[in-house]
Parts: sequence; structure tokens; C-alpha cells
Amino acid sequence: MKRFFAIVFIIGMVLSLSYTHAVETDSTESPASQTDKPVVYGYATIGEDVVRIQLRLRELGYFMFKPTGNFQSMTVSSAIAFQEKQTDSEGRPIAADGFIGPQSFDILFSLSAQRQEITAHIPFGKTSTELAVIGKLIKWNEIKEMLVVGETYTVTDCYSGETFNVIYVGGENHAEIECATAADADKYKSLFGDDYNYSKRPITVQIGDDQVAASLQGQPHGSDTVSGNNMDGHSCLFFSGSTSHTGNLPDIEHIAQVNKAAGKS
Repeated sequence: MKRFFAIVFIIGMVLSLSYTHAVETDSTESPASQTDKPVVYGYATIGEDVVRIQLRLRELGYFMFKPTGNFQSMTVSSAIAFQEKQTDSEGRPIAADGFIGPQSFDILFSLSAQRQEITAHIPFGKTSTELAVIGKLIKWNEIKEMLVVGETYTVTDCYSGETFNVIYVGGENHAEIECATAADADKYKSLFGDDYNYSKRPITVQIGDDQVAASLQGQPHGSDTVSGNNMDGHSCLFFSGSTSHTGNLPDIEHIAQVNKAAGKS
């Protein structure tokens, strides 16, 4: 009888420890694992992870649309274009099938992801071998403490010397701005060839006594808080040390433009 109760006690302890481990595992799981996300994202997949994929594809120049969280034909085409430029750790091309599985997902959110070249047909405003203005390199974590949401700042294009006003509307990894007026939006748009696009341009921002080197994206997107400026959404503004929306990754193109704005290239 004693042996029987001993066996029951041991079994009970094992079950108790197993349950405790399961609870602890569940409590420490990442939100992504708790949602039972699919290991392969493809046509008709929906959800927040698809938004992240679309954002990252857009950052790399493959997806030129507003992220919807719905993996439809445009996302499939963008995924294929992305995959066609990627290789595995052995330098072999990966499958270009339009599905974002574990291999494509890991490459997509890595620093080694190959970007899409900005195609020649994208219009671009005036450029010059000599810059009209050069700014000072100041780290984003310092700049973030100086900027005030709702305040107006003057932007100067490094190539043309053209100036216009923007309103700082927030941002965590980088600044987000909207043009102050419709006239400012016209100047902003003219810098990118009178057509909004995802190219980047070296600019400076007057913050206090400093002209600070930065990089401005030519495509408004996302939330819109300033009315009457003929600009639908906000634009990304990168300073030294700014990172992207997804994965806290650096943006190589923005980095190059910030350095150019500081006269470093």
C-alpha cells in the first residue's frame, strides 16, 4: 500500500511540474507565437504580420502601395520581385514563388536583404554635384528630445537650396512630418519630380541654431493630421541613427542621403 501511494505521489508531482512548466511557457511566449501565426504567408493571408511584411517590402523598394494587412496579388508580385534578388547563405538563389516562408521571412528582416534599385523612370527633381547647403550630423536620440510635436520647422533641400515648412507630428524610430501648407506641399513634391515616389533626398532641418543633416522620403503615407495642406498622410524624415518602422533596422538609402546632406559623400 505504501508503495502504491508513493507511485501516486510521484505521478502527481510530475503532472504538477508539467502543468507549471506549461503555464510558464505560455506566459513567456511572444505575442506572435500566441497568435498561432502560419509559418508561410501567401495569397489571402491577413493580419498584423502581413502589415509588417508589406512595410518591410516597401522599405526595400519592392512594394509601392499602402500596407493593408491583406496578402493579395500586389503583395505576391512584390514578394516574387524581392525573392528574385535574394540568395541563401551558400549564395544560391532562393525560390521566387511569392510565398513568404521561414527562409524568405528571415532574409526579409535581415541586414543582408538585397534592396530594389530605384528605377530610372521614377521622376526626380533638380540635382547637382555641388550642394547648396550642408548640415550637421546629430544623432536621432538627441534630435528627438529637441523636436516638439505640432511645431513648424524649416527644411532646406541640399541640391537646390529650396526651402519649405513642415510640421513635426511624432515618430519613434525616426521623425514623421507633414507639410505646413498646400504651398509647402507643392515645393516638397517638386523636389521629387512633381510626383510623389519612394526615393529619398538629402535635406537639412533648422532646429534651434543648427542646420541638421537629414534625409526626406518623397511619398506621403499613413495617418494624416494636418488639414488643408494637399498632402495625404505624413512623410518619413531620417536623421543620423534613425531606423525603420519594422524590426528597428537601418535604412541604407536614408543613411546615404543623411551623410550626403552632411557633406560626407
